[in-house]
Amino acid sequence: MLKKRLWHDLNRETNPIGFGCWQIAGNHTANGKPNGWGDIDERKAVALLTRAMSSGIDFYDTAQGYNNGNSEMLLGKAMANAKKRPLICSKIALTSDEITNCNLNDDFVLKVEKSLKRLQTEQIDILLLHNPPDSIDWTSFAQSILIALKEQGKIGTFGVSSISINGAKNAAKANFGSTIEWVFNVFERRPVTELFPLLREKKMNFIARSPLSRGLINPKYITSEPKFDENDFRSTLPGDWVKWGISQLRKMNSNGVESKDIISFSLNYYSLFREVTSTIVGIKTMEQLDAISEIMNDSASQKYLEESVLANIPECYPKWK
Repeated sequence: MLKKRLWHDLNRETNPIGFGCWQIAGNHTANGKPNGWGDIDERKAVALLTRAMSSGIDFYDTAQGYNNGNSEMLLGKAMANAKKRPLICSKIALTSDEITNCNLNDDFVLKVEKSLKRLQTEQIDILLLHNPPDSIDWTSFAQSILIALKEQGKIGTFGVSSISINGAKNAAKANFGSTIEWVFNVFERRPVTELFPLLREKKMNFIARSPLSRGLINPKYITSEPKFDENDFRSTLPGDWVKWGISQLRKMNSNGVESKDIISFSLNYYSLFREVTSTIVGIKTMEQLDAISEIMNDSASQKYLEESVLANIPECYPKWK
């Protein structure tokens, strides 16, 4: 089993590979576009979560925006049957008024209450503000409601899930809460130099999302091209970014990472960095869960963690620099 990592401000430890619950939310849209990962049978989703908890995955990341709280509801059903309660992170988006006024209102408290009810729990361990504008002045953003929720025991701590690395740096510099969530994987390595020094200085948690680059880091794409269902949000991703990601995947393979080890290499990349508190993996099937459980229990999967593997792979998609 991989060595557990400590959550600052919570005095809790979890296994470093967590469960991302966006993938189990089911079909839904945002601004007229697909915003999910395709349909899923709810009973199978609860069974998947239940098995994940029994297999040792003890951190779960969800959000109200994942199909109007459906992801939270399914997670709550699974937790009700769990022998040991896992650590839970959920996210709530700000309204335009809250963004303009740099302050939360009573409606935000009601949203927290609804999440607690769906999750069937008395506390959300980590509450993140979901994809706020990068330009928010967090030094002026009122924290009184969040602090009150902490004091009431309804949340354990709080922070920001950012749209871009600039937003993550902005929140970290302001020391807003204790937790930052953003992208970190072998194709997006800017956090190493641009974000991690701040997190060390501020003693903040970091949740690394998209460790498999929206599922593009998949051995099957070494020899085939990705095709996404119209209900899969990835069907809306920029085609040039997808092509770039697939080309980097094939470079990894040509640099010596065997096809069967592509995923384990990518998920173990985080282990080089103590700043990563949890790497959340989107899991939708029992087969995927079994593969992740095997990686969690196989220290030999770190054998490829050498700089030479990533030597000719840019630290991020060049257009995002």
